Amino acid sequence: MSAFLLFFGRGGSSELERQLDTVKIAIGAVVLGRAGDAGFASLYAVTTDAEASAAFRAKGAEIIPDRTQPFHFGQELQRIVRERKLDRVCTIGAGAGALLTTAELRVLREDLESSEAIVLSNNAYSADLVAFAPASALDAIDLPATDNPLPRRLHQQAGLSSRQLEKSAATLLDVDTPTDAALLVRHPACPPELRVLQAWQDILSDRIDALMRLVTTPDKELLVAGRVGAPVWTFIETQTACRVRMLAEERGMQAAGRDTSGEARSALGFLYREVGPRRFFAEMGELCDGMLFDMLVLFAHLGWRPGGEERFACYLFMSERIQAKPLREFTEAAREAPFPLLLGGHTLVSGAFWTMVEAAWHGHPE
Repeated sequence: MSAFLLFFGRGGSSELERQLDTVKIAIGAVVLGRAGDAGFASLYAVTTDAEASAAFRAKGAEIIPDRTQPFHFGQELQRIVRERKLDRVCTIGAGAGALLTTAELRVLREDLESSEAIVLSNNAYSADLVAFAPASALDAIDLPATDNPLPRRLHQQAGLSSRQLEKSAATLLDVDTPTDAALLVRHPACPPELRVLQAWQDILSDRIDALMRLVTTPDKELLVAGRVGAPVWTFIETQTACRVRMLAEERGMQAAGRDTSGEARSALGFLYREVGPRRFFAEMGELCDGMLFDMLVLFAHLGWRPGGEERFACYLFMSERIQAKPLREFTEAAREAPFPLLLGGHTLVSGAFWTMVEAAWHGHPE
């Protein structure tokens, strides 16, 4: 029998962060409902948030408050496994899995229950969804503070066989930013409960429309910059009509701690330091007709660590809400870039991009 654990914690207290949390809670409720329908024997939601607890309890989940301060994913997971005597576990963060169907979750459960020593994940290097057995393997690893390195440690330190789920918008999309949410609601398979959410369409809709037209148009060129993995590159090569210019840098940056250690380096970061924000985006316009920019690689190179409120304002091109002058100038220049541009984190050049391309072709059934 397999247990399904969903983790949710507030991102911050600002208006923009709370608005995204509302989206994540709604996603978590959808995923828990589908996991129950897929046959997971026990549903758990790990949170101390009252709004989230009510939504998740309504889907049949037992609410387990987290205890660690600051929150430590691995310690919480190990504690729950021991207290509930769990043997086979699937964990997911609220915000991930919005497009996973009941059938896909059922296949995941059956794969887990047919194996004695395995770890399944949506990304072995930076996971949002991890299913593994036996759960006692946690006792053999250095418990990670976040879920991202869990499958790699279970494989390398506990000896579990590792397999990644088939790459798709459903397995890769983790709504972590307003941009991700805006792209989710455009996907034809977006659950109706999520499609009605306010997801910044009033701000990002025109940009998304322009980029969706671009990826289905031959002779246009899209620039994708950031932590782009090989599966996304393969997908781009076969599923877009436009030409694509790829600048892949700093994969695994956060899992390796390179963003906080100051080791992260970016070719675009060196350029940005030389020419400044306005000329930077003008020169990007020489390379493309539209751009998806995982800007956190650039920020790590520059040593910028904006808080959630200002980072979200940047994603939404709201320079008037940003106090830090360098970030405000970056945001103003990005907003005035002479081509359609979306800003985000890792998901923007992974699951969110995949989601956008699938949504774009939905309007072209031929």
